[in-house]
Amino acid sequence: MPKPRKKIRTPAQRVRRRVTVAGVVALLLGVVAVVLLTVYVGNRALVAKDALQAAQGQLTSFKSALGQPNAPSTTMLYRSLQKNTSRAAEQVDDPVWSLYERIPVVGPNLKAFRQTSTLVNTLVHDGVGPIAEAADGISVDSLKPQNGAINIAPLKKLTPAMGDIDDAITAADRSAGAIDTKDVVPQLKQPIAQVQSMLGEAAPVTHELRKIMPVLYPALGGEGSRHYLLIFQNNAEERASGGNPASMAMLVVKDGKISLGKQGSSSNFPKYSTPPYTPKGTGNGDWPKIYTDYASTYVTNITMTPDFPSTAKMARAMWRDQIGGKVDGVISFDPVALSYLMRATGPVKLQDGTEITADNAVQFLLSDVYAKNTNPAVQDAIFASAAQAIFSAVTNGQGSPTAYLDQLQPMMTEQRLKMWSVRDDEETLLMDSPLGNMLPEDNTEKTVLGVYNNDDATSKMSYYMDEQVKVVADTCTATPKYTVSAKVINTLPSAKAYSLPEYVKAHQPRIVPGGDRQWVQVYGPVGAKLKAVYIDGKKVVWGTNFSYKVNTNYAATGEADRRPAVKGTMYDRPVGVVSLNLGPASSKTVKAVFTGGTANSKTVEVSHTPKVREVPVTIDAAKCG
Repeated sequence: MPKPRKKIRTPAQRVRRRVTVAGVVALLLGVVAVVLLTVYVGNRALVAKDALQAAQGQLTSFKSALGQPNAPSTTMLYRSLQKNTSRAAEQVDDPVWSLYERIPVVGPNLKAFRQTSTLVNTLVHDGVGPIAEAADGISVDSLKPQNGAINIAPLKKLTPAMGDIDDAITAADRSAGAIDTKDVVPQLKQPIAQVQSMLGEAAPVTHELRKIMPVLYPALGGEGSRHYLLIFQNNAEERASGGNPASMAMLVVKDGKISLGKQGSSSNFPKYSTPPYTPKGTGNGDWPKIYTDYASTYVTNITMTPDFPSTAKMARAMWRDQIGGKVDGVISFDPVALSYLMRATGPVKLQDGTEITADNAVQFLLSDVYAKNTNPAVQDAIFASAAQAIFSAVTNGQGSPTAYLDQLQPMMTEQRLKMWSVRDDEETLLMDSPLGNMLPEDNTEKTVLGVYNNDDATSKMSYYMDEQVKVVADTCTATPKYTVSAKVINTLPSAKAYSLPEYVKAHQPRIVPGGDRQWVQVYGPVGAKLKAVYIDGKKVVWGTNFSYKVNTNYAATGEADRRPAVKGTMYDRPVGVVSLNLGPASSKTVKAVFTGGTANSKTVEVSHTPKVREVPVTIDAAKCG
């Protein structure tokens, strides 16, 4: 069998064959390179993922250790945490990784992963690091009062670190918001969304703490002694911001050491013909006809306004006029707030051996005291004893710091704890919080309506007065409309009207036994108009001044009771004031209609007098669209 003939290739064919072989080899090498590079990038991604997962657990441990006694060193925890976040950031900071970010489908995932790893590492380094160092060895118990003093050194140490973490969270929040997750797989999109959400929630908190921290150290006497006038508002005799402030005391703080100074009661203050301070200025133009001289001439009436800065300035002026001394600020609270405080301290004993608890404090201080003691001097002594006992329990560390923090929230939410400072920087912070004022200065964050009560019977009948508030808000039109209804209820049974202690009964004329008379103030939104007010469906006729001696409209509602209804503008808000006279087991409803407002928020809320018992508030907001 003949051998096959060898195929003879032309020179051109031989060149093409070499080119083809070279191309195949190049292709194979390219595939191998891509595979190797893909493996390379994939391995880096796995290392980075594992490092971030480890860091997540370490961050949880770090957060748990902050402020806890006998916890591991926050500095050591931070170092381990930083090691892992740095490792993750190093893995994604790579030229090959950057090259792969340009590849469709894969690229957006790699880019988002790199951005997340980088921002987490920067946040840990720039924010967690300073806090870890400043907080090392400091626990919540470090700030617990002991022997009448608070160790304020940690506050000075933590203040600059709070600025660092706020800067870090602000930068991280900005970076997180710039991450595009549109083409990212769900397995990666979800954790990125969690990081974005966490930073979005944390940023406002650190902003506030950054503002608050610098004032805490000096406020606690770190830069010289501070003198705070304490006002105890008695809800049994209602005032707009709580109650009759007949009992006061001076709180002195120096280098964290807290002591009670001079104490006073209404008997220490005269009824001024020319008060040492009368609220004035922008927004207060109608003070003379709305409040007349009732609220500024006698110490028991300075809380008739919901504007706490005005109350504080009147209290400060009267204290300095009669008792003298320095007053750096004013702090106000009521017996209900004291009962909340006692949830943290536990029971306390008065000088006579009486034990009061969180459960019986309100009834004891607002009712039992008057039933058992007819002498006002004895009543004042009991109030002073209660205040001293609770003060001693707090300043000597009775109860845990976390328990106090838990009770701080309801005190603020119910507007039972208020503060004012003579220093502008501190007062600015307070005015941005529920501690500073009952009505916000504008409607931008929330549209707040006010309903306030002032006892006008020289009695302690407010212990029996309840209230229910309902708002119907229509914000769907260019001119919003708000209808506020306040049902005031005298809960005293008729059968008990004649058995009340003399000190509790109303002592003003034209009030039946067991009855009460009070002002009801209704405030609208900033810049709004008061269209009308009704009492049990009957439209109110306005007088020209709440004082019957000055009023010139004798047809005004309430004139027969020498309490003519009046309206005006206070704090740039429309306000109407009417007088109610209620017998036992009866009620009356005041309804006010407001329209308009300046830059109204869709969020509607009600501020009201902190009463002995809870005030149910219902808000019916129209659904637009």
